[in-house]
Amino acid sequence: MVKIFLLVTAVCTDCFAAAVGIGSAGIKIPFRSSLIISSIGTLFLCISVGFAEIIRLVIPENICGIISSLLLILLGIFNLLQNYFKKVINQKQLDKSNPAALYFDGTAADTDNSKSISSREALMLSVALSADSLVTGVSAGLGKMNLPLLCGGALIAGVASISLGCCLGRKIVSSININLGWLCGAVLIILAFIK
Repeated sequence: MVKIFLLVTAVCTDCFAAAVGIGSAGIKIPFRSSLIISSIGTLFLCISVGFAEIIRLVIPENICGIISSLLLILLGIFNLLQNYFKKVINQKQLDKSNPAALYFDGTAADTDNSKSISSREALMLSVALSADSLVTGVSAGLGKMNLPLLCGGALIAGVASISLGCCLGRKIVSSININLGWLCGAVLIILAFIK
């Protein structure tokens, strides 16, 4: 149960941070778009955990445990260094539709400048934000995991974190650039050591 909580927290942290940034730019995320973002993220996570279940049938459990821990630590370090990667991406001035630009700057999802994330824009944003869900899901799935509980928790927490993040961004931190990559990274590294 603790592992599922930590995993859902790690996966939802990126969505929350992106939603805060989007909200602080005065952009709305309608409930339908929040549901799309959370659903795609949950789908990526569940598919990768399911894929890991298949891998566990072929690779010995102790090897799976080592691979899982290493992947979580590497993903955690990537998230800890997120600010550095964001600066590099910003210097390259990538096109708004580039997945890397979307991953590091959620406001780039509003491609039509409507100040609202449409269903199509939510789909693009969700794919960019779900990239680490794939790796996280595979590495977490290499240990034993309650898949239905994980998927249900991730879906509900995803919608809640996006809605809360956008609301918080619009009301409180309109001029603050928030980065929660360090929190996601720390949670993933902790998860690697308690597996």
